[in-house]
Amino acid sequence: MTMAERIRYLVKRHPKSRRQIANDLFISSECLGNYINGRRTPDVNMVRNMADYFQVSADYIICAVSDAEKNAVLPTVEQERNLLRLFRTMTPPQREIFLHSGYGIANYEGFYQPVAKKEDGG
Repeated sequence: MTMAERIRYLVKRHPKSRRQIANDLFISSECLGNYINGRRTPDVNMVRNMADYFQVSADYIICAVSDAEKNAVLPTVEQERNLLRLFRTMTPPQREIFLHSGYGIANYEGFYQPVAKKEDGG
C-alpha cells in the first residue's frame, strides 16, 4: 500500500467529511485531495499532524509498518476511551494498582517485541 492509499483509507474511514478533515489539519480540501491521489506528498510536519489526527503512527502513514502492525503501534481511540472510562470508575487505591499493573505489563520483556530484521549474511 502506498502513502496516498493509506491517507485515502484513513480519510475514508473517518467520520468527518474531507472538507472538515482538511480544515482540522489547516490545509485546503484541494491539498488533501492531492495527498489522497498521490499528486503531492505531505512534508514531515504534515505527516506528524495526520498521525496525531487519525490516531496512528507516522510510520504507518509513510508505510514503514504494515497494516497488521498499525494497531500494535498505537491503541485505537476506542481502546483509549474504554481504558479512561474504566479508570474513572475506580477508587484512588484501585487506580494506583491499575497503573502499577500497566507499568509492569509495559516493562515485561516478552510483552512487545518488534520483528527482528534479517542480518546480512556476508
